[in-house]
This record gives sequence, C-alpha cells and structure tokens, in this order.
Amino acid sequence: MTAVSAATTVADEITVPGTAKRIWSIVRLQYANRFSMLALPWIIIGIVFLVNMIIWISIYASTHEQLTGTEWSGATAYIYVYIGIAAVQAMNLTFRFALGLSATRRDYYLGTSLAFIIQAALFTIVLTVLSYVEDLTHGYGISAHMFSNVYFGTGPLWERLFSTFGAFLFCFFLGAIAGSVFVRWQANGLYALGAIVALIVAAAVATATLTGSWPAVGTWFLDVRAVGVVAWLLIPTAVAAVVGFFVLRRATARA
Repeated sequence: MTAVSAATTVADEITVPGTAKRIWSIVRLQYANRFSMLALPWIIIGIVFLVNMIIWISIYASTHEQLTGTEWSGATAYIYVYIGIAAVQAMNLTFRFALGLSATRRDYYLGTSLAFIIQAALFTIVLTVLSYVEDLTHGYGISAHMFSNVYFGTGPLWERLFSTFGAFLFCFFLGAIAGSVFVRWQANGLYALGAIVALIVAAAVATATLTGSWPAVGTWFLDVRAVGVVAWLLIPTAVAAVVGFFVLRRATARA
C-alpha cells in the first residue's frame, strides 16, 4: 500500500506542460542560435549598406548633383532571400533534436512558424524605421535610397508595414515548406520541389508569351503596386504553411 501510495503521489506531482508552453519552448529552441537568426542578417545588410554608401558618395562627389533612380534599389532583396534559406537551415538543424526532447511534430511546426512570424515582425519594424530615417534625412542629404525603395518603403506607414511583413512571411513559409520537404525526403525532395516550382514558373511565362499578355501583366503590377502584389502573395504563403505542416507530419525522426 505504501509503495502504491508513493507512486500515486509522484505521478500526481508530474505536470505535463500545456500546449502554449510546449510551443514556446520550440520558439526558444529556434532562437538558441541568435547569431545566425538575428545578428548575421544585419551584419551582411550593414556591409551592403556601406558598399552602397561608398558608391553614392563617390557619384555625388564627382557630379555634385542629387542622385536619381536609387529609389528603385533592390539592395534589401538579400535579406528576403536569406530569410528563406535560414528557414530551411533552422528546420534541418532543430527538427530531430526537438523530437528527441519529446516534442510532437505539431508543436514543433507551430513553434517554428511562430518563431518565423516573430522574426518577420522584428525585421519589418527595423526596416520601416530605417525607411523613415532616409525620408527624414532626404536620403542622407544626397537623395540616396536603400530602405525607402518603391517596393516597400515610400507609402504610408500601414503600407510599409504590410508590404514588408507580408514579403517576409512569404519567404519564411516558402523556406518552411522547403525545410519540411528536406527533413522528410532530404536532397531528392528539394530537387523535386525545385523542379515543380520551375515548371509552374515556366508554364506561367509560356502562357503570358503565347497569349501576348505581357503588357497586361505589366499594367497589373503598376496598378496594384507592391501592396497589392504582397496581398496576393498571402495566398501561396498560406498554402505553403499548410502543406509544409502535412509534409512534416510524416517525417522520420532519424536522419
């Protein structure tokens, strides 16, 4: 009786973490390597900014005229590409480790998705602030633009936040589905996914070419602007998020 009572007492004292706590533990796991998740993107984009600044100053010093055309700069595109790659790496590095700590695939995917959303929000805030710094300084006094580009950084505040955040989510969840495919099928899965995406893009390009629709495509992009394009991208973003979850559900815990 004593042994049974003691066992019952120990069992009663064991508490199973709630769903929110389990998901948050995955978020913390993803941010365990803060350098690659938070520091490295800004180190590289800082280098990109310095390179651009040297070029801007050189042009201004030689012409003594305000710069033109820099509002079309795509210098910040790097950070969006990096986000997609980082998502794949993060899932590959942490998935099996998390399952080894008794995390479920559902909790892992939800926690990882939340970590990506938090990072997208942080990066959106910083980039939006930097776009306003460029506005207030009139492009650092020489009409230079890197963060206040026409794609995300020239409209009202809500447009800048929405466009930047939506673009980050798109890249994150493309990376998430690629990461899920890699975790489940390794490199062969990524090759197949890349081939499918390439075929879809090729089919779209061929359709627009054969039907002579390129002028209409160009007009559409001009009409909806960046905020409209990002709004439409939320559809494939949601699809990628859902498909990535179902792909990961059957991924093995062994390499």
